[in-house]
Amino acid sequence: MADPDFTGTARVRALARYAGLPLPKDREAVVASILDAWAAAADELSRKMSAAAHQDLLPAVQFAHAADVGDEAA
Repeated sequence: MADPDFTGTARVRALARYAGLPLPKDREAVVASILDAWAAAADELSRKMSAAAHQDLLPAVQFAHAADVGDEAA
């Protein structure tokens, strides 16, 4: 999806087709507006997090193994 012209209803139509999801024509514009806004925000976040100042950051989420949690997981 790197093509900047691949936006709007054309992108939604193609993605729905690739995923095998039925999407009525009257819903394409609504989905496209949401997807276009989301994709732009995701691209901006990706650019920010790729900056040298953020390269040493680690995710804040930690996953514990059941053995580390104790009896609550059983």
